[in-house]
Amino acid sequence: MKILLIEDDPIFASMLVQSLTNQRYIVDQAEDGQMGWEYAQSTTYNLIVIDVGLPKLDGITLCQKLRYQGSTIPILLITAKDGTSERIRGLDAGADDYLIKPIDIAEFQARVRALLRRGEVSHSSILEIGNLQLNPVTCQVHYAHQPITLTPKEYSLLELLMRNPARVFSRAELIEYLWSFDDPPQEESVKAHIKGLRQKLKAVGAAEWIENVYGLGYRLSAKLQTTPSVSVDSPQPAIEISLEQQFNQAKEKLWNQYQDLLIERLAILQHLAIALTTNTLLPSLRNAAEQAAHKLAGVLGMFDLEQGTEIAQKIEQNLEGDQPLTFEQIQLLHSYIHELEKLLPHSMSEPDQSPLSFPTSTPPNLEINLSPNVNSLPEYSVSEISPRLLLIDSDLEFGKALQSLADSMGLAWQQIPTLVEAKTWLNINTPEVVVFNDYPNIKAEDRSQLIIDLAKRTPPIPVLVLTSTEGLMDRVTVARAGGRRIFVKPVTPTQIWEATSQLLHASPHSKVNVLVVDDDPLFLATLRPVLEPWRIRMTGLIDPLRFWEVLNSVSPDLLILDVEMSPVSGIELCQTVRADPHWQGLPIVFLTAHCDSKTIQQVFAAGADDYVSKPVMGPELLTRITNRLERTRLLQTLSTKDPITGLANYLQSSQELEQQIQKCQQLEQPFSLGVLSFSQLHDINLEYGHLIGYQVLQRWGRLFQGMTTVGVETIGYWGNGEFVVGMPGLTQAEAQEHLSDILISLRQQVFTTLEGQRFQVVCEVKITEFPTQGQTLQQLYQQVHHRNG
Repeated sequence: MKILLIEDDPIFASMLVQSLTNQRYIVDQAEDGQMGWEYAQSTTYNLIVIDVGLPKLDGITLCQKLRYQGSTIPILLITAKDGTSERIRGLDAGADDYLIKPIDIAEFQARVRALLRRGEVSHSSILEIGNLQLNPVTCQVHYAHQPITLTPKEYSLLELLMRNPARVFSRAELIEYLWSFDDPPQEESVKAHIKGLRQKLKAVGAAEWIENVYGLGYRLSAKLQTTPSVSVDSPQPAIEISLEQQFNQAKEKLWNQYQDLLIERLAILQHLAIALTTNTLLPSLRNAAEQAAHKLAGVLGMFDLEQGTEIAQKIEQNLEGDQPLTFEQIQLLHSYIHELEKLLPHSMSEPDQSPLSFPTSTPPNLEINLSPNVNSLPEYSVSEISPRLLLIDSDLEFGKALQSLADSMGLAWQQIPTLVEAKTWLNINTPEVVVFNDYPNIKAEDRSQLIIDLAKRTPPIPVLVLTSTEGLMDRVTVARAGGRRIFVKPVTPTQIWEATSQLLHASPHSKVNVLVVDDDPLFLATLRPVLEPWRIRMTGLIDPLRFWEVLNSVSPDLLILDVEMSPVSGIELCQTVRADPHWQGLPIVFLTAHCDSKTIQQVFAAGADDYVSKPVMGPELLTRITNRLERTRLLQTLSTKDPITGLANYLQSSQELEQQIQKCQQLEQPFSLGVLSFSQLHDINLEYGHLIGYQVLQRWGRLFQGMTTVGVETIGYWGNGEFVVGMPGLTQAEAQEHLSDILISLRQQVFTTLEGQRFQVVCEVKITEFPTQGQTLQQLYQQVHHRNG
């Protein structure tokens, strides 16, 4: 597990680091709030420990900033003030816990363990899967009561996998979680640690517990988690799971997960049959039944139930249009619905489940608003795009207003009127944000329990609370439970949507944002549960005419297009993207049912990066997405970042600086260019070796990355020990003042050679101002060197 410690007292920080590393945690340390903020933006942590009294940015302000940005990482505040108001301020800022100095190390370790357990299924301090046990308190691992001796990295790797048994970790993610900034892994380190851990597990009979997922990474083997241990004397050969087997396993899991939803859709059709019998069919029910049949047709086909697909399609065809149903159509619908009743339960996983009897009354728990005067969606209507947002509120007009705002991003709200019904829906769905209207008769403990339950999920689900009470303790109660925002009514839909959008954009659990454009809503519905368990956030778009609007709203990392769409094809959309300077580098993967050479040539000629043939196999699509994104990121890093300092290279930073100068010229604002020189680099390379010179540049690079001073928008490394800083809107005098803190930090750095010699380096800075000392970037840079000469 990886922890960020932000503490300015070197003695106290050293004590905490030692305590955490003894517990096998990976620790990054920041000395002030500004640097802590940058660290938190640069990597993923399982916990952040923050001292309240920090320089540059105090701990409570930093906590508020992290929560406002959308971070859900547990935060432990440490304060020297033993006062109720200080604790309330910390909790209200979004902290999960606090400690008062002087702290007891044992209590500190216990609080850390408690916070790290947040989001786990089991609340026991011991992680246990099958015969494998890991005790975070003692850092001991046992398999079938046999102790396993692991290195610190092997232990951390196993703990990470056991805390996330269903998740696949790529090598890049493992590096992000298990190595600190000051401890970068060597080439093939991840693979070597995986191999070592496998060998030690196999030696005690836990063979094949760490699984390779083709093209994605590593995970704890779901197949063997409940399998009896293998004898050491007769080890079994490694089992390679094919893509087809993985896809079948995924289908079985999805089938079990969505049985209740399938039954709900069938219940709508059963209600249709009752209405047909009693001659009480209303347009709203007919429309809901048509959508349910349409959804069943596609979903059943994905699960190899071709007969169910054919029946659902026939039901849908008979319900199309608004013409009155004929006697023959009514008879056919009764017959088709009865066939589905027999087919679906027969396919369910529970063998003793009897077929659903034809209903003689409204199915239980099925409440559909059939009033022709109400324009709201029925509760069980099937939306074209699976909802990523949940609104618990009975105000239909408020829900409609939120949905109209979400349309611009291609998102859908699921509105549920009561807390009880919402809990049922949440049992089989995982929204990204929940908005909860705290109606008068709801108990505070029920509200808090909902927030706690959602915060404990992996990943946590943020909750926004709307309340009529403006008391401090009410806010504290919501904050303690894990609520992300609290709004005092009256509140507008625009306010709620703005807060929701901030949380969506800052969502930490969706590493990849994918936009899928396909005019088949069934395909989008079945594709989402394939992608999202792998931390891929999917936005589905049915109408290609809204493509440009949704593209700019979503800002995806990758685009998936169907070839054949109307009225605009995927190939035409691809050509449009490639013609736009901003989006021309966006990775594009095509989906096509036609794999003939002519279609493939058209796809690549339009600018595609890859294509996948339909029907889509989940693992193949995941592999294509992952490989394409990793290649794109690598190319972007190589082309824009300096490999030593991690800062923007000359080409990238000079483009950004020129754009800033042009903008300042248009706004008639000043612009300052600062050049900070490490003139001793050549001498240090000669005297101590290039490795020491690289260490100086790397540390300076980290310090610059932590520089979030107002006005500084671009920092680049131009080689030969020269760092260039662009400061739009600042005069030369203002720029000098803003750079003062970083200059002090640079000059205070102490470096150590391989022989143990300690030394410091000299930093020189020159600043020129646009337009008085130069009209272009090149002129400003020349002026710096002219002044140096």
